[in-house]
Amino acid sequence: MASVEDAVLLVRDRLGLDHVTFMTAAYARPVDSPFIRTTYPPQWIARYVLRGYLHVDPVVRAGFGSTKPFAWHELEWDEREREFMADALAHGLGDKGYCIPVVDRAFRRSLLSLNTGMAADAWGPFLAAGAVGLEKIARLIHDKAVLELSADGPAEPSLAPRQVECLLWTARGKEAKAIAVILDLSEFTVRSYLRTARQKLECRTLSQAVAKAIQRGIINP
Repeated sequence: MASVEDAVLLVRDRLGLDHVTFMTAAYARPVDSPFIRTTYPPQWIARYVLRGYLHVDPVVRAGFGSTKPFAWHELEWDEREREFMADALAHGLGDKGYCIPVVDRAFRRSLLSLNTGMAADAWGPFLAAGAVGLEKIARLIHDKAVLELSADGPAEPSLAPRQVECLLWTARGKEAKAIAVILDLSEFTVRSYLRTARQKLECRTLSQAVAKAIQRGIINP
């Protein structure tokens, strides 16, 4: 795999899942800015960040406190966590999930989280058949993330003001057509700005570009 970003997209597509997220409590990085690669839509990523859901998310809590894989339905939820999950479902996330924590010999932790709206009668057999393989995948992605984190990072990309504005409105849930009206631009121009911003951020998807822009403080939805 070329990168962790490539890996989460590949796992999602090959396994027919709705979303895949990889997160590590990266050493030398603050808890509020973990290394994260996800296929969640930009609108949910922005909402997650703005509402401080990192500190509410029961999957993150359980994932970084456990060494064994678990299904989301196995967790005990308090009232605030149930409200968080209801909000997630209302924004298009699937109602089922499975997480694989990884801890390496240097005690670095990561979490591979799978999300789906798959029917219950298919979800159970899927997990039963794929559990061992999923643990191997999680370990491979973890090792790749360690390499990405330890390598010297590229210079911070320089985005033009209009590119930042278009990313910002995308994070706020607006489509290109609506952004064009807000900024008094053509839809073609907005799509061009978004494409260039995505390329500068070295992301394959717009969702990833929004996540990276938020993480790096380029935009604050």
